[in-house]
Amino acid sequence: MIPPTRLSDAEERLGYTFKDQDLLAEALCHASTHNQGLKTNERLEFLGDSVLNFLVSWFLFDGLKEADEGTLSRRRSHLVDTGTLAQVAKQLKLDELLITGKGQDLKPSPKMQADLLEACIGAIFLDGGIESAQAFVLKNILTKVRTDEASFNDPKSKLQHLTLAKRLGLPSYRLVEAKGPSHDMRFVMEVEVDGKVMGSGLGSSKKVASQLAAEDALRKLSAQDSPRESAPKAAE
Repeated sequence: MIPPTRLSDAEERLGYTFKDQDLLAEALCHASTHNQGLKTNERLEFLGDSVLNFLVSWFLFDGLKEADEGTLSRRRSHLVDTGTLAQVAKQLKLDELLITGKGQDLKPSPKMQADLLEACIGAIFLDGGIESAQAFVLKNILTKVRTDEASFNDPKSKLQHLTLAKRLGLPSYRLVEAKGPSHDMRFVMEVEVDGKVMGSGLGSSKKVASQLAAEDALRKLSAQDSPRESAPKAAE
């Protein structure tokens, strides 16, 4: 029997209230508890891994429309690797709630923490459906994971990360104008954030123009966050 206080602590840290707390209890039980007659989290971890990969793939596919398969795969690999998931589990302090076999005194390794997080995602999916799992992944993984790796340093990726962190949704890009002779075309792209045009860019290709539009939007959003300078006092 898992103490109700441990389950309520887990719900608070996950930011999700379970209708079926047996799913949460199962997610918290490491494989070493098998001999105690408890359901372990291995099956939920298997499911959560698939749900997470699907949601991250969907997020990247929808948000980075010009990225090729290799780029999407590299970015997904970073977002779902063991180190990243262990980092998120530790930030949520889930490692403190993991239940291990009696007498084994196992200290949660990064692999155990990552598996625990995936099991919790699987449990949330079964309890609340894909929308609840998506909300959890968006809040705790997609907008919280550090993205200073080289493959995330382009303006479009930075803008995508920033707008999600600000709960503004994904940026959307549109072609405004294509001008010039066929051998030297210039493209004007705009990016909308939360339904408002936030940046524009002119480039030799739609891709270049989109990146410049994202840079423009990043500057404007950063300016909004900067404290305004005090107005100078009027001369007496």
